[in-house]
Amino acid sequence: MVMILNDLLTKQNVITKIELKDGEKELPKELKVKIMRIRIAYNKVKKAFDEDVKEFVEQIATDEYKNLANNGNRTEEEEKRYNELSDKINSDYAEFVNQKGLEEVKENIDDSFTEEEYGDILEVNSGNDVTINGNTIKAADLMEAIYELFVK
Repeated sequence: MVMILNDLLTKQNVITKIELKDGEKELPKELKVKIMRIRIAYNKVKKAFDEDVKEFVEQIATDEYKNLANNGNRTEEEEKRYNELSDKINSDYAEFVNQKGLEEVKENIDDSFTEEEYGDILEVNSGNDVTINGNTIKAADLMEAIYELFVK
């Protein structure tokens, strides 16, 4: 199945919240290894994405913009120009990220869990509320997301 970058980043946000151990409860060794393999594979793709974004921003930030950004005492006219350039860079950045997010992920990552593996994850994680992108997610909602995203 083909995965796009946005889907992978969503899955990465969720899988990083799976606890491998909670108090006395612990996932089976094979499942811990599987989860860590998936996390590592996702992180490689995310790092490449972050590098592409960094490179893009470096390319579109003109010398004029950099000079204005480093000038702490901008005149009213310079401030206006700085804001115009910032708006353009932000718009270009948003378009780049939107397009990049729709690209197919080249790596074929086996990231599915069986019902049994999901049961083990549920047993260890059913009491853990998490925070994803600044939002608190109830444990039950996280478990539902894990099921929808990963159980085949």
